[in-house]
Amino acid sequence: MNRIALTLKRGLFLSAAGLLPLLAHGQIYTCKDAAGRTVTADHPMPECSDRKVLELSKAGMVKREIPAPLTTEQKRQQQALEDKRRAEVAAEEQQHQQDRALLSRYRSEADIESSRRYYLSLSQDLIKRDQVGIDDAKYQLKTAYTEAEFYKHRKTLPASLRNKIDEANRDIAYNQKNMVDHQAELGRINGKFDETVKHYRELMSAMPEAQASR
Repeated sequence: MNRIALTLKRGLFLSAAGLLPLLAHGQIYTCKDAAGRTVTADHPMPECSDRKVLELSKAGMVKREIPAPLTTEQKRQQQALEDKRRAEVAAEEQQHQQDRALLSRYRSEADIESSRRYYLSLSQDLIKRDQVGIDDAKYQLKTAYTEAEFYKHRKTLPASLRNKIDEANRDIAYNQKNMVDHQAELGRINGKFDETVKHYRELMSAMPEAQASR
């Protein structure tokens, strides 16, 4: 046997011999320290606190592998993944609740269309009110301008008449803005109910037994 082989054999024998007293305790812990050396003891060691540890049985077999603790960045990533999963689960549960509420509220597409007409009528009534406000303000403005004809030879109009004209113009602008907003609301209502009808059909198509009973 050459010298190198003899040296390796002797090293292995010494390593095994060094484990014998530890194995007598029932189990041992071993890891590679920062310098790459194997550290072994019958209890967890400070040198192994930040790296993978093997727990060995009396027979010297690996009982379990204790992974190295997570780094700060790994903990951050793990927490981000857990937060994302929790958010996804919460969103899914919320969607299920909304779906159940939708099916409970509407027994058919006709019910949805009836609800659409109701909410559209509310906005249409507001638009009519806006138009009445505009018409009234325009009438007040016309009256004020007619009255102003009596003061056309003066440099300025009476303060009360100027205020009347300004107030009429403000009322016209205010009601016109409200009308634009309420007309836009008509579009939002229709869009919302279009989505409701679409989703209702999707839910019903996934529930053929419910569709047959309705």
